[in-house]
Amino acid sequence: MAQLDVVIRGGTVVDGTGVPRYQADVGIKDGRVARISGRIQGGGAREIDALGCIVAPGAIDLHTHYDAQLNWDPYATLSGWFGVTSVSIGQCGFGFAPTRPEDRDLNMRMMNRIEAIPLKSMQLGMRWDWVTFPEYLDSLDRQGLGVNVGALVPFSPLRGYVLGMRAARERTSVTGAELNQMKQILHEAMKAGAFGFSADKNLEDRTEDGSALPSHVASPEEFLGLADVLAEFGVGHLGWTIGISTTALEQQQLLTEMMRRSGRPLHVAVGDDEQGFAWAKEAREAGLPVVVQQNSMDPVAEFTLAEYNMFDYMPNWIQPLVGAPEERAAKLRDTATRQAMKGDVEKFPHARTDWCTITVVQVLHEGNRQYEGLSIADLAEKQQKHPLDAFLDLALDEGLKTIFSHMLANRGDETLARRITNPLSHISLSDGGAHIRYLTISTWPVHFLSYWVRDRQLVSLEQAHYKMSALPAWLANFKGRGTLRIGDWADIMVYNPAELGYVYDKPTYASDFPGGEWRRMQKPTGMRYILVNGAVTFENNECTGALPGKLLRSYDMTD
Repeated sequence: MAQLDVVIRGGTVVDGTGVPRYQADVGIKDGRVARISGRIQGGGAREIDALGCIVAPGAIDLHTHYDAQLNWDPYATLSGWFGVTSVSIGQCGFGFAPTRPEDRDLNMRMMNRIEAIPLKSMQLGMRWDWVTFPEYLDSLDRQGLGVNVGALVPFSPLRGYVLGMRAARERTSVTGAELNQMKQILHEAMKAGAFGFSADKNLEDRTEDGSALPSHVASPEEFLGLADVLAEFGVGHLGWTIGISTTALEQQQLLTEMMRRSGRPLHVAVGDDEQGFAWAKEAREAGLPVVVQQNSMDPVAEFTLAEYNMFDYMPNWIQPLVGAPEERAAKLRDTATRQAMKGDVEKFPHARTDWCTITVVQVLHEGNRQYEGLSIADLAEKQQKHPLDAFLDLALDEGLKTIFSHMLANRGDETLARRITNPLSHISLSDGGAHIRYLTISTWPVHFLSYWVRDRQLVSLEQAHYKMSALPAWLANFKGRGTLRIGDWADIMVYNPAELGYVYDKPTYASDFPGGEWRRMQKPTGMRYILVNGAVTFENNECTGALPGKLLRSYDMTD
């Protein structure tokens, strides 16, 4: 046999299929797994020492928002540092293709509001050498990638392309000709290699001026028409975010019909709702392939009211938190506005406005130093104020730059453990590329392997890698990925399980986005090597500069 390109020696292979782990060398040739043996006699052009390490498929992240960031960061970090070798973009119905030139600014502002991607970075960092969805895929393909990328067609820009972005946010129906045009665009995108389409009905997701999304106002007929297009191809899946919603039951009925008509799997975010899991179970029992997106941690966000947007599920909180800091401040001082906001907290109870868990993290003024570490409930008691007034008054005193923290969801370990082990769920969910100043949940592969597998022993290592890689690869239809078998693409993580953890005790900061915009930063310990299509992209967190990633296309049977 010709010399192998890479041999990973002496590691313990966990291949993603559920087969019990075993010690073996892994040989790689032309980007694929060529040999797996207890001892590979022939050498490799590169030899990797994996003694004491696990050799496993790279993680697949099915819920990211790297649509913009990939333009300037081909490794999709933080994910690329944490063992993720393939990502799916175009989630929640958001993205940048198709987009007419006159709608580019609106689409960037929408993504800035919803996913908190810095507008300045998008304006400086995006090439915009595309209009259509196939052209966007070609643009990513040309630039070079450090991870594999598969893309869904995002519904909101698709509707905006046909109706115009302004009209797409307002009109509640389309004509027959307009629906046919939407279907034709999806058809062309699928021929170009899209992996399906996605949409969002989450109430916390709003446009830059606080108005509804195109997907919020669209008619069921539009979604059913697009589902019919998927039936023509027999590949791809439906991506859907229910999230925080008052119409979950209606959406579930629609999604059931979309699955029946398309014949394709549904990848759904049901929100913090056990009823959503119960519906998914009923759908599975009826033979419909639902997979529920599930975090493996309770995400905690650190934020300032100068730019935060994740209270948008409450109608009377939307407009006060739209605009520049000085505009927000003027609205937040208004007594009537505050009264309406207080009413919403009672009407829409959520972990995000649990005053006992919202904490003052860091203040600007020395006179407010005494409040650091206090919950808003304790601050309110100390000041003899309503909690909302205590919260807003402190922020306003500091130009809305006070740093607070709160839980985006508060499920607790018992609920998380039950959902993680549910056969209907996967855990490949990071929101990577989004909320970069608030969150670092792109660390999920290391968190899952260190906390839930090594420390808590919730699932076996074999089950963990099935959940992290093989299951999402099946759902996304990423062929030849998610497992380590002869002929599979060599997307691999090599890690020492005893060493898995984080470089920083608490996330730090880096101003490494276009325009010097900053983001929260975390890196792993114990992740020795990450390989994408057989080439090392990171060695002990050091980037090699290799760009072996592929733009995955659903029609390409070699991927």
